[in-house]
Amino acid sequence: MSFSRLLLRLALGRRLPTTSGELRVRGVSAPVTIRRDKWGVPHIDASTNADAHFALGFCQGQDRAGQLEVMLRLVRGTMAEWGGAVALPADRMSRHIGFRRAAEAQLAALGSDTRSAFESFAAGVSAGTTTGLPQKPHEFAIVGGAPSSWDAADVLGLLKLQSFLLPSNWDVELARLRILLTDGPEALRVLDPAAFSGREGMSGGAGEGAPGPHAGTHPPHRPFASATILDTLAADLSVLQAYLPRGGGSNNWVISGTRTESGKPLLASDPHLAPTCPAPWYLAHVRTPEWEATGAALAGAPGFAIGHNGFAAWGVTAGLTDNSDLFLETLGPDGRSVRQANGNFVACDVVKEVIRVKGAADVVEDVLVTPRGPVLTPILPNVKLAISLSAIWLEPRPLVGFLHAPRARSFDEFRRWFTEWPVLPLNLLYADAEGTIGWQLVGEVPARRGGASLLPRPADVSNAEWTGTVPFDDMPFRVNPECGYLATANDPPTTEPTPLSPLPEGKGAGGVGSSLHQLGHDFIDPYRARRIRELLAARDTGWTLAECAAIQLDVKSLPWVEVKEAVLALAPTDEYARDGLALLREWDGQVDTESSAAAVFELFVAEMCVRVAKAKAPNSWDVALGEGALGILPYNLFSDRRVSHLTRLLREQPSGWFASWAKEMETVLAGVVRQLRREAGPSAKFWAWGHLRRLLLEHPLFGKHRWLGPAFNRGPFPWGGDGNTVSQAGARPAEPTAFTHNMANLRTAFDLADLPKSTFVLCGGQSGNPLSPHHADQLPLWLQGESFTLAWEQADVIRAAVDTLRLLPQ
Repeated sequence: MSFSRLLLRLALGRRLPTTSGELRVRGVSAPVTIRRDKWGVPHIDASTNADAHFALGFCQGQDRAGQLEVMLRLVRGTMAEWGGAVALPADRMSRHIGFRRAAEAQLAALGSDTRSAFESFAAGVSAGTTTGLPQKPHEFAIVGGAPSSWDAADVLGLLKLQSFLLPSNWDVELARLRILLTDGPEALRVLDPAAFSGREGMSGGAGEGAPGPHAGTHPPHRPFASATILDTLAADLSVLQAYLPRGGGSNNWVISGTRTESGKPLLASDPHLAPTCPAPWYLAHVRTPEWEATGAALAGAPGFAIGHNGFAAWGVTAGLTDNSDLFLETLGPDGRSVRQANGNFVACDVVKEVIRVKGAADVVEDVLVTPRGPVLTPILPNVKLAISLSAIWLEPRPLVGFLHAPRARSFDEFRRWFTEWPVLPLNLLYADAEGTIGWQLVGEVPARRGGASLLPRPADVSNAEWTGTVPFDDMPFRVNPECGYLATANDPPTTEPTPLSPLPEGKGAGGVGSSLHQLGHDFIDPYRARRIRELLAARDTGWTLAECAAIQLDVKSLPWVEVKEAVLALAPTDEYARDGLALLREWDGQVDTESSAAAVFELFVAEMCVRVAKAKAPNSWDVALGEGALGILPYNLFSDRRVSHLTRLLREQPSGWFASWAKEMETVLAGVVRQLRREAGPSAKFWAWGHLRRLLLEHPLFGKHRWLGPAFNRGPFPWGGDGNTVSQAGARPAEPTAFTHNMANLRTAFDLADLPKSTFVLCGGQSGNPLSPHHADQLPLWLQGESFTLAWEQADVIRAAVDTLRLLPQ
């Protein structure tokens, strides 16, 4: 035990949950049995669906009370009431977006099964954080207060919060707007050529509109006003995301039984999010008379996003479709109305939000809600412009999705449950014991005149309004491809998931062509997807579960493959550059923890990205790299295509960027070696990549606190990979040796020949309590690339049980 955790134990005690014996609780209709195995994973036996959801919430409440409280308060906009004025900007942003308001409105749109599941789960969380804990969790002992009581709207609100923070393109729209305002349309075009490929040219001056059909003309105050409101918006967003850092990414793939040793499919899924402690995922096994499932639930939500039901298995990656739009609203003279396309001003709804602040007076916010959605920023004096948000996930729509996944007995049945999925877009992969494999892109997407947006849209033009949603049957999908595998890794859905045949098939085939322009533009560089498909294509038969799962640890750099010829063609005269080049000549392209050449390459790429951005956007280069004036922490997704942009430039070396590409590359390479000698050590043996750029798992509340951080965090640890390797470890281009901001919090692999042999491992453990034996007991396995199985058959569950708790009706 570390010294900091020892002090915490001496001061506050262990504060462990009640995991054995009997507890009487209000919220269950019959006895529920919860058996926990040696990893602290609960195996729940319930006689009704409602009791099962209650028990899952109860276990999460026991194990993750502090994490769940932070998320609940971010949804409600009550962090300042708990943590003081430092959290006020996060509350302000939450109240303006209206996660809780939208969730309350959505409850009426839910089917009875969904609403019952959310109500039962919420009641379980409330019971778990109180009845299930003999003492208040450490976070409350330190900050004060008591765990909040949950309701169904809080669970819905959490899904809305995750939909906002997980990869979407609102942040990229803001980044583009900042570049446009400060460096002009040409800077934006050359730094983001993939997005503007085939589109109309930029029209007008800074702030006058988006490319092509979204262009417009606006008053000359618009550039200044846009910059002012961006600054205000950025400040609030940065605090919100400091409490719940965003991540982005994930991999999944499925291999047909025609290519496996067992003759049955294999499926792997490893979601990538910010490195938090505890992880954002919670493992469980639930059994009812109607269904059974085991796998990973998102902390704070019922249902299994990744898991199996004894017949089928499924996994997810972020789909990155564009399900929201930002609008530039022109305010009327009264500051409470906005201009419509016909030139008239229409009154906004005004919602008065009262924010309580610990140790200070209440703060009152007047939130304007336009016909398009809530205004995100306070109304500023002398600024007649505001930014509003329209989002599918803010609308009162039905929701089913993962709540019914455990009932799946066919791919078509499974995917159809996501016709009602108005939250975060996902790539679903599926496999079942009968041999079917499939892929479906899900998440409702707005239908827009002119297609998905690249920039915030002027609200007062005729094509601003949405015209409905893209029909589910127009969303791309695929089933049983001839090549025998499918893979996704946040790449564009128009990229072929296999090298042998086009995507997709069935009704979705027409959908890609007809609705592609509606799905979005801001997908991630496809290097991870390409590498996964490369590995899957290299072997026709004999795949085993262990070999399938091993792909999750791959750290081969495809960007190096693309630029190797250009880099090794250099003939540097600088001694430091020659030393760096000598390392790269011998490098195998593996971004290993112990590789010095990998460190040289990673720092070279990062600095070249900085110089490329500065060459065309000297005033907003930091925004183009995902940070800086935009204020988004830790990064925005505009940065996630920088490496592919750079590799193309290094191969083609077009004019208009530098006096000499070769000289620029040599200068950067020499600077990298000087930096490594100065900061790491005099020779290459000190430059191991994973020791320069490490992994730290941070607590959402105390992670950066000088004294509490070491007690609640885990790490740092040496770790390899980068943002484009299958084993992802993303870093910000401007700070390539800072702690990684994106990684696989969970690894899973499913064997459809014998689903009980499926494997799981969290980066950390089940518990958020730093003094629990399950706070980080899975971490050694995760670091070594190992995993464990979860008991499935009832006899095995009973044998594996370390603790047994019965919940009895009160």
